[in-house]
Order: sequence, then structure tokens, then C-alpha cells
Amino acid sequence: MGTVFTEKACTVWHDLFILRSPLRSLCGAPGLVVADVVCRHFIRCFHHLPFISELFHDSLRACNLSNTKAAFHPTTKRSGLSQQPSENSRKNPCFYAKISVIFYQVFNVVRLKDIAEKAGVSIATVSKFLSGKGSVSPAAEERIRQAIESLGLKAENIPRRKNSLKAIGVVIPDIENPFFSSMVKSLELLLFRYGFFLLLCNTENDVGLEEHFIHYLNKSGVKGIFLVPASSTRRAQSLSSSVPVVLLDRGVQSADLPLVATNHYQGARIAVSYLLQKGRQRIAFVGGRRDVNVYEERFRGYRDELSERGFEVDPNLIVEGDFSFHGGYHAIDVLLTRTRSFDAIFAANDLVALGAIERCQEKGIRVPDEVAVVGFDDIWLSRLSHPRLTTVRQPVYELCREAMVVLLESLNRGVRPELRLLEPQLVIRESC
Repeated sequence: MGTVFTEKACTVWHDLFILRSPLRSLCGAPGLVVADVVCRHFIRCFHHLPFISELFHDSLRACNLSNTKAAFHPTTKRSGLSQQPSENSRKNPCFYAKISVIFYQVFNVVRLKDIAEKAGVSIATVSKFLSGKGSVSPAAEERIRQAIESLGLKAENIPRRKNSLKAIGVVIPDIENPFFSSMVKSLELLLFRYGFFLLLCNTENDVGLEEHFIHYLNKSGVKGIFLVPASSTRRAQSLSSSVPVVLLDRGVQSADLPLVATNHYQGARIAVSYLLQKGRQRIAFVGGRRDVNVYEERFRGYRDELSERGFEVDPNLIVEGDFSFHGGYHAIDVLLTRTRSFDAIFAANDLVALGAIERCQEKGIRVPDEVAVVGFDDIWLSRLSHPRLTTVRQPVYELCREAMVVLLESLNRGVRPELRLLEPQLVIRESC
């Protein structure tokens, strides 16, 4: 009975608060008396509740309404119908706003508590569910919905503070790599068209930091996550998320997540095939890390193309490192300590290729006359190098658009593991 009466009384008070000005215009002072009497009667009915009393007195202190406090205090011995509201209360609309806020605060707490007890969860969990902030397990969500229905409450009447972030998290391994910068730019444009904004996290190729960001994004209330993993050999369990996750460019072993990527294997075969057509026979493979599946796919394409064309894969011509400019630069030093009999370089990506060209030129090796160089990605810097870089283009915008489609499908129908590969394209310039 108390809950029902509280709801009705709050509704009456709110309506009177809204109609206070029209009542004064139509009825003058009697209109104000009606509103004041209802307020006083409500407080007398519920003043025994500690939180009512505390919030009521706090609001009066905040408004400096000593006269009003006396007029509305439940122990005041005055006739409710004959007592005129004080001038102080008439001139302080803050009083009515404060009292209205008090009633709705109390009303909200009671309903949250009822729902929490009925659903067998904490009040904090109900608050997360109603506000859309934070993560709530599907099982808890279902119990809360059933509790709401069993209590006879309408969803539109349940207090809500703010909708969840209409944001998508984007986790990348290296913001300094122009390939990932272009990816972020394309994703931001696509997300904006669908009414989302982007929350960017840069992991610096650190798996631990990546796990921290995934956990943070889940707690922040994003709708989904685009992830370019720092490593493909990480534990699949570390990618557990309460929101859909779509992998971009790189996969993760044994992870049941959708992946949208370029066909790295086919791109490598195209590059090596072109070098062989140009008469190069001692082709080195430089850069990259074995724990990233991009390296494995491109190296496998390099190896298979050479083997099928009747060339041996010389271990001395394979130099691992990373995917940076400095990785390519230092790879040439390592390569030269092993052998000088190479006439072409297939680099793991464009940054490695540019670093290799820089070091070759410093060593007096002419590119492409003595050593031809082919990269992978087609970043914007590849058009500014001297000579301009021949490379394998990844369709960045198309990758992001396809990933956006997969994410929207995951939001609507749930996450389903799938692989979508886009075809690469050879871009011929001056380095080969």
C-alpha cells in the first residue's frame, strides 16, 4: 500500500508543482494553498521514514526557508486549510523544486530496491541495467525484466539517468603506423554515419595493455569493439567481452570471433611473382614478428610462390624483426652480415620497406638497380619515398566498411565466428 500511495502522491505533487503558476493565475492565493496543503499532508504521512526527514531538512537548509520549515513540519499545530503559505515559500520556487526532487529520489530508491529483491541482484546491478552503464550479464538482465513485469511496473515509468555511450571502441597496436591511422580515420567516418562516436585505445603492441583496454571499454558501456590484436598467439579467453568484438586485419588463434582482413597470403604471392617476373632470383624476406598471423600469412605466401616457381627458400635471406621503419633499417645490417648475394627484398610492410631502402642507400646499394624492394599496405608515405615504393595495397576503407557491417549484424543477431577476406592489389612504382 505504501508503494502505491507513494507513487500516486508523487504524481499528484508533481502535477501541482507544474500547475502552480496556472493555479495562481486562475485562483490566486487559494490555488497556492491547495498545493501547500497537499505537500504538508504528504510529509506528515511519511515523516517517520528517516530518509524522508533527512532529505526534507537538507532541502530546507539549502533554501534557507526557516518559516517554510515551520509551516510544513509535521508536528506543527496549525489548521492545514486555513494556514496561508508564507511569503518566503511563495517567493522561493527553489522550495517546490527541492521537495519534488526529494519525492522522486525516494520513489526511485524504493522501486530499485523492490526490483533488486525480486530479481535476486544488487541495487547497483539494477541501476546499471536501467541506466545502460556498465556490463550486466544476460541472465541478470532477464531476471530484472521478469521482476519489472511481475511488479506490474511499466518500463517507461522506471527512472533512468542516462543512456549508455553510443560509442564503439577501437583498439590498435601502433598509432604511429600510417596504416592504422588510416584505418582509424575510415572507421570514424563510418561510425559517424551510423550515429556512433569512436573511443580509441593504442596498445603499443603490449598484450597486457590490450587486455586492460578491453576490460575498460566493457566497463565504460561501449556498444562494440574493433580490435587489431597485438599478438595472434595470445589466450583466446583474454578476449572475453560482454559486447561484440570484431577482429580487423589480424586474427587470434582459437578465438571464436569474426575477422575481416585482406588476403595476406595472396598479396605476398602477387609481390613475389612480380619480382620473379622482373628477373630477381635471390629475394629476401625482412621484418615482422612470428607471433602475428599477418607475418605468418605473408611469409607463407613468399615461401610457396618461390617453391612453386622452382626456387629454394634460403634461411640466410629471412630476417625477422618488427613492423617498424627501424626494424627494416636494422634488418639490412643483419642481412649484410650473412650474405651480399640478394637482388630483391620483399618487406613485411611498407614501413619496413622504407627503412630497408634508407639503409641500402646509406650502404651504397642502389635501389632498384641493384636491389628491388616491394612493400605491403600502400601507406601514404610510400608515394613520397625516393624511389617511390612498389607495394601491395590493402583496401583500408573497404575493410572498415565490411567490419562495420559485421559489427552491426553482431549487435542485432549476436556474435558469430566468420572470416571475410578482401583481395589485395599490386601498385607498381619505381622501387621495382
